[in-house]
Amino acid sequence: MSVKISITGDLGSGKSTVCKELNNKYGLKIFSTGTIQRKIAVDMGMTTLELNKYMETHPEIDEQIDGELVKLSSSDENIAIDSRMAWHFVKNTYKVFLTTDETVAAQRVVSDQRGQSERYADVPHAIKLLKERKTSENYRYKDKYGVDCYNYANFDLILDTTEISPAAMADTIMRQCSEAAANDVVPLFLISPLCLYPTKRLDHAALQHVDEYCDLLSQGKPTQPVRIVASNGYFYIYDGHCRAAAHKKLGMPLVPCMMVAGDEGLVAGDISADEFALREYSLSKAKDWEGLIGLEFITYPQ
Repeated sequence: MSVKISITGDLGSGKSTVCKELNNKYGLKIFSTGTIQRKIAVDMGMTTLELNKYMETHPEIDEQIDGELVKLSSSDENIAIDSRMAWHFVKNTYKVFLTTDETVAAQRVVSDQRGQSERYADVPHAIKLLKERKTSENYRYKDKYGVDCYNYANFDLILDTTEISPAAMADTIMRQCSEAAANDVVPLFLISPLCLYPTKRLDHAALQHVDEYCDLLSQGKPTQPVRIVASNGYFYIYDGHCRAAAHKKLGMPLVPCMMVAGDEGLVAGDISADEFALREYSLSKAKDWEGLIGLEFITYPQ
């Protein structure tokens, strides 16, 4: 049976980079709709953001790209598909969503020469434009197909690329894909400690529990996933602060997590994930967390 992996995610999260690694290391053939879209933008004398807005009222461009995706369902080749909509259009794919810290994503696209269709003055400018493009793209896909490309429930693996190399990305994806072929797939979140924001304060007494989890992890023993709430692209710890801290203390770049609720979904107490994040997270908690476990967040949720 052929291996088909559909890869989407945050802008600047490394989608094309990991596809190249999957090709180089594992021999998967690459199919990229982003390359097609950037060529269309250049041909039409537009930036990528301008083309996205144009496509909101010109569905024929999406249809041109979608038709190529549908054909891949019958392919017997091993392929990695870098596409916003492959998870929806291509049958029997292992569905991967890549996420990353927004500042890291902006730094990547600023340093990456993507041609005249994507130009950024600096990192703050890139953050602003990437958010606008994300909003535009998701609006278009919701309106056209009735699907949410940022609904994590649609994917098998949500992988944070903030701290890991392209080789580690590819290895993780292939390992999880192989395991999923033999087991029922439950959405798995592997999130960087730098992207898990605290909703409780840790005191020095709690550090004893952190050390206990460090001992378990050092012995290769499993711990329960950290339970998280997703809101506006950020991940907040709902339960498992000590487990998350132990991963950071050991220098582990990924923390296994499971999602309690996302955005408008409800958490305990019948409040939405957005309300939970607004009520329970604070900058002072993040600073306390940094001081106790030797962590420095790259971005602080606004």
